[in-house]
Amino acid sequence: MQEGTEYFTKFPNDYIQGNIKKRFGVNRKFYIIYILIDKYRSYENYSWITIRKALDFYGYKITSRKPKALKEVLDVLEYMINNKMIEVYQDLDSLSYDTGIEIKIIPENFDFPRFTKLTSSQLNTIMMADSSLNKENILMVFLYINSYIGCRNKTITEFAIKDKYNNPKAFWRSIQCMSEDLSMSTKTINQCIQYLTTSFNGRPALLIKRETGSIQPNKNKPPKNIPNIYVLNKEGYEQEIKWAMEKIKEIYMVDESHPLKS
Repeated sequence: MQEGTEYFTKFPNDYIQGNIKKRFGVNRKFYIIYILIDKYRSYENYSWITIRKALDFYGYKITSRKPKALKEVLDVLEYMINNKMIEVYQDLDSLSYDTGIEIKIIPENFDFPRFTKLTSSQLNTIMMADSSLNKENILMVFLYINSYIGCRNKTITEFAIKDKYNNPKAFWRSIQCMSEDLSMSTKTINQCIQYLTTSFNGRPALLIKRETGSIQPNKNKPPKNIPNIYVLNKEGYEQEIKWAMEKIKEIYMVDESHPLKS
């Protein structure tokens, strides 16, 4: 879909707020395949992609020896077909790297009511990641964080204004919680977040990180660190951080935060 000059994909939250393999029995190549199908989607709900486009995302070299990722891509397409998300009339086993795969999208099953927007510029920033970092992991972490950054009612009403305080556009779940949901090590998640919160080559960071410190809800117990706040790097993020900090204090029933506990 297009918003101004920016293309975006409405990625389903169900597939990014948990272990995709455990919940749906499909491998993680689902992420890039879904994005590619939606990126090249026409108004008539047709799309054309190639296996090469999917493998290019991972930096695979195309050789006569077929990589494991090729089978994973085909497995994702088969999963989508079996779940009536798409229709493909070509024989999947006969596809070459550059065969144009004609895909008929079934909107009632492909589109989800709960989704997260991924813009073309955000995807491009992720694709610029150094080869030492797995782009798929960065994509997963970004989509996961972004999916929990709430969407508010844009109508200027008394309810909408109050909604800003109750639903700040910020993320503050723990790294440990992310690790369990994504079946990814905390070290890998922290590396991905480091990339997502760093500006480079003239490109701004995708996320802003704010350390929250520690709290002491019970004076008889030592302080404990609370999760950091992450917001999208766009206009107004400072206010979102303030609202998120107030919301965190409300949740933990404290009046103030303290420096990080070492």
